[in-house]
Amino acid sequence: MRAAVSAPATGAGSQEVAPRGDDFIACWNGVLTPKWLRFRHLLSGGGKVHSDVALPRFGLRAGERVLDIGCGFGETSLEMGRIVGPSGEVVGVDCTHAFLEVAGRERDAAGLVQVRYEVGNAEVHALPADHFDVAFSRFGVMFFESAVRALRNAARALEPDGRVCLLVWRSLADNPAWAESKKLVLEYLPPPGDKGQTCGPGPFSWADEETDRRILAAAGFPRVEMFERIDRDICMGRTIEEAVDYQLLVGPSGEIVREAGDEGQRRLPEIRTRLAQMMKSHLRQDGVYLPSSTWMIVARKAPGPRML
Repeated sequence: MRAAVSAPATGAGSQEVAPRGDDFIACWNGVLTPKWLRFRHLLSGGGKVHSDVALPRFGLRAGERVLDIGCGFGETSLEMGRIVGPSGEVVGVDCTHAFLEVAGRERDAAGLVQVRYEVGNAEVHALPADHFDVAFSRFGVMFFESAVRALRNAARALEPDGRVCLLVWRSLADNPAWAESKKLVLEYLPPPGDKGQTCGPGPFSWADEETDRRILAAAGFPRVEMFERIDRDICMGRTIEEAVDYQLLVGPSGEIVREAGDEGQRRLPEIRTRLAQMMKSHLRQDGVYLPSSTWMIVARKAPGPRML
């Protein structure tokens, strides 16, 4: 799924171009920001369902220093800030200014002085060497242009024997929350070509365990201590209409519609009707729920001398 530049629910398809370098950061600060703000309750809510399972398993302790990679709105930074307490530290890094503005306000309201945020691209952001005990990311590493580069940067910032704790989506096929809508839309439109516009790698780029282990080893985390799946239903909309909009603005279905151009717009009304019918079959009292699946991963930094 190329979550960054999915099609709008109505109107002409967007004309965003594939980002490179600074354009990647601009994409997050431009194309994605209004979508993520609009659907924060669903994006963060679905993430929390999985991190509520993983965080206790990750074993954070009072007094630890934690780097939150791609911290977004900072929900996980606040959760971990409460765990590590006043004697610990949490530093959240994200490239999206609007997300960190929200995160800063909510940190101040919570009174968690041990939590702070820095704007930057975690692939290259300057971090203190040998400083953190834990590098954490909930659904952040999948979007980096180079996950190896981002994790190498994190490894340099970790104490010897420090650990990285990750939550990443498994495959699209393992996530009916997005796959069912994509399958439906493909009944009407062809799949997008390989040159479709993106805002970098998508959320399913860490789906394959063998590939993930190679990435971790190349980044300086050869000792994988946990690699387990979490399966949970997540809310995809408080109403059927919101669930349809969410699929078409954030999910892979929207990419298909956008890439189909005029034909996509012509078929969009009937696609919306079919999506609404599908969402109705998953409707509960408090919203539309579908199955989702993630990996929770813990890996240990390779032993070696402290960085000078």
